[in-house]
Amino acid sequence: PESLSEVNYNLQNAGVHYLVLIHDLATYLRIEWYLRHLATHPRVEVTSIGKSVEGRNIWLVHIMPATTCRGGRSAAVMPRHHQRQKHYRAAKARSIWLEAGLHAREWISVSVALQLIHNMVRECSVGRAVHVYVVPMANPDGYVYTWTHQRMWRKNRRRNHGSNCDGVDLNRNWDFQFGVGASSSPCSEIYQGPSSFSEPETQSLRDAMHQVNSVSKLMLVLALHSYGQLLLYPFGHTTEPAPHTPAMRRLGNIFAQHAKVGSGTVYDVMNSATGLYFSSGSTDDWAKGVLNTKFVYTLELRNKVTFLLNADQIFPTGQEVW
Repeated sequence: PESLSEVNYNLQNAGVHYLVLIHDLATYLRIEWYLRHLATHPRVEVTSIGKSVEGRNIWLVHIMPATTCRGGRSAAVMPRHHQRQKHYRAAKARSIWLEAGLHAREWISVSVALQLIHNMVRECSVGRAVHVYVVPMANPDGYVYTWTHQRMWRKNRRRNHGSNCDGVDLNRNWDFQFGVGASSSPCSEIYQGPSSFSEPETQSLRDAMHQVNSVSKLMLVLALHSYGQLLLYPFGHTTEPAPHTPAMRRLGNIFAQHAKVGSGTVYDVMNSATGLYFSSGSTDDWAKGVLNTKFVYTLELRNKVTFLLNADQIFPTGQEVW
């Protein structure tokens, strides 16, 4: 990123709007640099919706409808927390919510989220009358820890009192059917936490989703994870059909067909409990069970074997999701 500073300066002085796309695996600092760059775009606002256990910002990227793609509006440069309410009030039409990086070791989810942001901002034909909200790194502490200490770390970095084991599985910490398919042991990778929404990360996500949904009904919630090449729809705690199951299955099959035609990658579309395992306290089940969002999915990205994807898998994975 440092090598781009002179180019950035010249383009900004010339009044040229531009985007940078990260094709490689990115560190936390590089992602923050990218978000600062992104916030200068006229269709983008980047705000902090809260802090992690260790005090890192949880960034929310708001991509405004493409009807504002041409114009003189200036973007809010992060953090500018005082503009947060304005940020939510701006959503007058339909909204989409994307979340990535809730599990620390799933680096590809973060990279794909950044690529989707880039594509949505670049393509002015996408998102007319639709506000898109993306949390590209929902578990920043865990993400940093996978770069500096333990690559396969999954949870956040909570210090669990009375235990030598750290961390809470943030995708078991939401309060819809809390505890089913999760663990009460702090040493488990699927430790649900001492109570639902015990973690600042899930609290921040919950509050932001409530605010967006109160202004403009969320029509789609997509949680990016890895691995398995699965598109899963709620619920995780039961095999009984959730509301809108036929519609979710139809839309999911359209995605799977698109991915297969475009790249040859096969994604299986199925109910979470049937296709993966019983679980609860997840973002997708909460969005369906509490917000009653019509289209809700967890997308398990490439591949079917490992979390450890090479950097050359980032771009094609993002393209097939796009």
